[in-house]
Amino acid sequence: MKELNLWKLWEVCNTLSNKQSELAEESIYVHLLGHHSNYCAETFESFLEYYSFKIEVDEITVFNNDGVPYELYNNKDYSYIPFCLLSFSAEKLENWIKTEIELQLEKQQRDKLEEKENIKQQIKRLETQLNNL
Repeated sequence: MKELNLWKLWEVCNTLSNKQSELAEESIYVHLLGHHSNYCAETFESFLEYYSFKIEVDEITVFNNDGVPYELYNNKDYSYIPFCLLSFSAEKLENWIKTEIELQLEKQQRDKLEEKENIKQQIKRLETQLNNL
């Protein structure tokens, strides 16, 4: 069984959340905490009170799937933290963040180009279809 340093996990979550927020203010959208994360930087006590933790093989899931009072849905707040980040120094964590941002932005660019090509192909197909009417 691996040990979980909750203080370090809290620091990492807050660091990643703060970086995401900074980038969002510049209209740069990356998901350093995962695509289903609603995590916002908070106090350590609130972190422990609100979230549950699950240790996976290579990542830690920080989650809250409690039901919302008087509603038919739950919080569905899931953050995924690579286990290795807990052993990183502040400098190494910053380097990981920079690398992850670059990788995600490159993927977003590739996805946009692919979508653009798909749209061009659809236009050609629809033009052919229109001409055949």
